[in-house]
Amino acid sequence: MTTAVFPYIQPGELKKAEDESTARELSWLLESLQEKLAEFKSGLEDCYALLAPTEDPESSTLVISSSKSELVKGHVTRVGTRIVKGSLHLKLKTLPPLHLKLSEEHPLVLPQLSHLRTLLNSALDCVDITRWTGDRNSAPFITSQLHLLHSILLEAQAVSTAPSLVAPRPGTPNPLPVAPRTSGEAGNENNPPWYESIVDPQTFTPALPPTLSLHLLPTASSLILTIRVLETTAAPPSAFNKFAHAIGVQRRLEHDEMDGLFMWKGEEVRVKEKVRVESGGDPVLLVLGVKLQSLEKAIEASRCNLRLVLGLDAEDDD
Repeated sequence: MTTAVFPYIQPGELKKAEDESTARELSWLLESLQEKLAEFKSGLEDCYALLAPTEDPESSTLVISSSKSELVKGHVTRVGTRIVKGSLHLKLKTLPPLHLKLSEEHPLVLPQLSHLRTLLNSALDCVDITRWTGDRNSAPFITSQLHLLHSILLEAQAVSTAPSLVAPRPGTPNPLPVAPRTSGEAGNENNPPWYESIVDPQTFTPALPPTLSLHLLPTASSLILTIRVLETTAAPPSAFNKFAHAIGVQRRLEHDEMDGLFMWKGEEVRVKEKVRVESGGDPVLLVLGVKLQSLEKAIEASRCNLRLVLGLDAEDDD
């Protein structure tokens, strides 16, 4: 069996015919991408609406309780990018019992979700520019815009993902890959670390003790609450505490930050006690993660199709 063209065509004419066929295919693909872009915009608008400030008690009220102890018991209500209601009962080992209630006049903003909403808005702007501002018949323009849109979606996926405290069961699908971050990046206002994310004293009633830090981190399907009891390094330990530690009557609470030093409100502190609790599943965040993953894969497929017609490698497109 042969793949030769019959009747025989001269090499020059064959090359011309191939170029004309490629041009027609490219023209058809660029035209069909306009329909794809409309689908992308619809999906992005759905994701954007999931973070809108519209209260839905059935999907945003989450239980936050320690599973095998009475250390933390409570619930919070997430509306869009903010925690607007909630109460926490704390029975920590190094502090007296506390009952904290979130003030509805001073909601707790989640900077990660605020940044995610900004990224979704940027993605919508990118789609509109691609459809209405630039040359829809220009392959280089469409290629660069799809690359930009894909980059925004990858960053949005990374923002909406954080490691879960509970490992998934074997065979359970994971809607988003686990991101290599835990509690933020120093100097990053969109994902600040806990020691830079200081809660407004008016957020809770009564006000938080000066040595207590509360940090909420959204994941792909829930919220992770990390509670830290801090102690300053400026004051040396008392003779009684030294003696109690020496004879084993009193021991330090072990955790992953027990040997670290942090700057908290301009003062060097260490973490005396640390408790991490994951909330119940947030269906809105779960749906958001699945939609973002689906959009990212669809955009990557469109980029791949365009690369094939243009004869580009993945490295040439990046």
